[in-house]
Amino acid sequence: MIWVRRFFYIAILLYVIVTIAVFFAQRKFIYFPPTHYAPPPQSFTEVKSEAGIMGWHSPAKGGRPTVMVFHGNASAIDSNMHIFQDLQAAGYGVWSVGYPGYPGNAGKISQTSLVKAAAKQYEILKDRGAAEIIFYGTSLGSGVAAQLAAQVEPDLLILDAPFNSMTDMVRRHMPLLPAGLLLKDKWDSARALDGRDIPLLWIHGTADTIIPASQGQKLFDAYAGPKSVHLIAGAHHTNTWLLGGREIVLSAI
Repeated sequence: MIWVRRFFYIAILLYVIVTIAVFFAQRKFIYFPPTHYAPPPQSFTEVKSEAGIMGWHSPAKGGRPTVMVFHGNASAIDSNMHIFQDLQAAGYGVWSVGYPGYPGNAGKISQTSLVKAAAKQYEILKDRGAAEIIFYGTSLGSGVAAQLAAQVEPDLLILDAPFNSMTDMVRRHMPLLPAGLLLKDKWDSARALDGRDIPLLWIHGTADTIIPASQGQKLFDAYAGPKSVHLIAGAHHTNTWLLGGREIVLSAI
């Protein structure tokens, strides 16, 4: 029985070591900033906040709304150019939200820093005269958009491939770890939106294996405000816009 006891002690030790390693390196498992980004096209201007965080702005035409676009964890400020171009072609303003620690922006990456930077960019957009502002968050960007919507009042909140919380996602991918205790950045969108009355539009691909539609469903079910859902059959994590999301969004804003 000695070998059983030793095996048990070794297993516990390894578990503790892995847990400690994950705790200190956790943000490297969540955020994957690219190393480069393309400069903005002529239709955009780079705008820096007081903290030096850059966003891209393209003004609206004819009094149309401006859409603040929040990109995903492995994307950058230029990553949704196809979305920007479609919005611009329809006359909508676009603000691509820059994140600290991502290409073009200095700073450390965390939930607090990303939401604070987004809030500053929202203030700049308001100061520039944008009367109607829509949030469009994809993947991790859905969490940033939801957290910011807890502080301000967008006219519409669009969540594309959202997760309910980072705690849920860690439990999905690392079920043996105590996610609730380990996580520094919980990105709890359901809690952030609790009690809000902002119109919510949820878009998700049924074939999404990175953030399954069940995560979006959990968030959608918890939200008590006005809401609508569009599940896109066969769409994966990054192609909802191309497989019907474009028409859904343009008809809603």
